[in-house]
Amino acid sequence: MSEPNVIPLGPKQAAAAAQLHRQGIDTGFLSSLGQSFLRQLYLAVPKCPAGFGYVWVEPGGQVLGFIACAESTGRLYKQALLRRGFQMAWPVGRFLFRPATLKRMIQTLRYPSQVGGELPAAEVLSIAVSSDARGKGVGKALMAAALKEFARRSVRQCKVAVGADNTNANEFYKRCGFKLALTRQHHGRPMNVYVIGTHEQGHD
Repeated sequence: MSEPNVIPLGPKQAAAAAQLHRQGIDTGFLSSLGQSFLRQLYLAVPKCPAGFGYVWVEPGGQVLGFIACAESTGRLYKQALLRRGFQMAWPVGRFLFRPATLKRMIQTLRYPSQVGGELPAAEVLSIAVSSDARGKGVGKALMAAALKEFARRSVRQCKVAVGADNTNANEFYKRCGFKLALTRQHHGRPMNVYVIGTHEQGHD
């Protein structure tokens, strides 16, 4: 597999990114809001000045992986809500006002300000690769493209948060060159936060 397969995330790939998110990040709060919500989110991300993403697309058009990033997670959330707030709320309207859902949503929106002021604002929000494409360099190619774009935007460091019990994901970020910065509770689970310089590249 080669890097030319990596292209910017756009409207045509939003549905595929949403599906990959549900399949590959099935324990997160955003996944619990459903695939329709995630599609709206990934329609919004590349339209926001603070956001961008990439997908790995096969010659036949199949999307095997995606990555979504933010120069500032808090700023991206605000921009996404301004651009597609109604569309994002509609798919989850039936349970949007459940106390447990509201609590987790507030925690998610407050997360950028709580994760640690000493950490970079820029963040890898999500990355997922199709199960039949794992171990073939797709994830690393997507991460390399994201770090290159962060650097192009003059962002010197970025972070990523992952459940402390997600062994495969933690090992992936370490292989990419991320360093553990802290561990904190998020939605009642321990979460590791890693940081990397945007000029750095991982090695297999």
